[in-house]
Amino acid sequence: MKKILLPAAAIAVIVLVLSDAQSAVMYARDAMYLCCEMIVPTLFPFFVCSGILIYSGFCEWLSHAFRFCMKPLFNVSPMGASAFVLGIISGYPLGAVTAGELYKNSYITKTEAERLLAFCNNSGPLFILGSIGVAMYSNIRYGVILYSAHIIAALIVGVIFRFYRRRDYTAPKTIMTTPDRSAGEVFSIALQTSIQNILTVCGAVILFSMASRLLLDLIPMPPQTDAFLSGILEFVTGAVKISNLTMPIMKRLILTAVIVGFAGLSVHMQAIAVIAKYELSLAPYFLGKILHGIIAGALTALYFWKNPITTAVTAPSMSKTIAASSAAEMTAAAIVVGLCIIFSIAYRVRRTD
Repeated sequence: MKKILLPAAAIAVIVLVLSDAQSAVMYARDAMYLCCEMIVPTLFPFFVCSGILIYSGFCEWLSHAFRFCMKPLFNVSPMGASAFVLGIISGYPLGAVTAGELYKNSYITKTEAERLLAFCNNSGPLFILGSIGVAMYSNIRYGVILYSAHIIAALIVGVIFRFYRRRDYTAPKTIMTTPDRSAGEVFSIALQTSIQNILTVCGAVILFSMASRLLLDLIPMPPQTDAFLSGILEFVTGAVKISNLTMPIMKRLILTAVIVGFAGLSVHMQAIAVIAKYELSLAPYFLGKILHGIIAGALTALYFWKNPITTAVTAPSMSKTIAASSAAEMTAAAIVVGLCIIFSIAYRVRRTD
């Protein structure tokens, strides 16, 4: 099946590009602009931080701190805590990247890595609170509601997937040990891995964004359908379109919760591009993201059923959304880089004492 689907998809993209080459070039240029202005500045520092945490041994501390919940709730070794923590702090697709790196370094088993993929690849608070809550809806309360539903839904999905291949062999309990590397070696390895990962992510964004926009241009549809399908394909664009729809704000927020939980095929292509080298099954990942979107939407609907909104909110433009998001995320990225370096150095000093 794979031998048929992949060539067929490639041929379809080539046909789309040749049918409207001018638009294809413009859409690709827009995607490159998005990568340069948002993805590289906001994701790359977190990729480096993730690598520093993994290769310096800081994940050992996280495994001890979250030992009380990882195994009982998710049936995953405590070593997997770093993937979930970094996933909910840093956003897509860092959770999946970290899970793959943990499996690559034999800190978790293949089954545990696949369980993690189902619930650790999440949207970060900066996007939901800043871009959606403040920039799109001019009310951070809505961002808090969506982020709460997003994280609770991820936890529920994690509990569901604790039963995934539960009879499979799990490695015996071991203490995570990290090779004794100098600070320069740790930074060099983290930097090289991060460069490879960010190039892979940007390549996926450019190709998928261009192809999805060309495809949507061919299909006339109502604004609501166009907004939702745009979110299924690329969730940032979909979230902006949904925020501008002329429907009750509660419905817009519920739809937003669904597409942010599902994350969009563009994010999935980024995750697949990064974790393909680890040869992990993607079935838990896709099923987990579908459940995540449905559960997040249901939780948001339940909240608004109990606490209905009676005031209207206007939404600013796409350019304002990107500008506000970029400024906040760049500031947070610089802070996180500094904290990760400080924590990693402190941890290594404590190990040597």
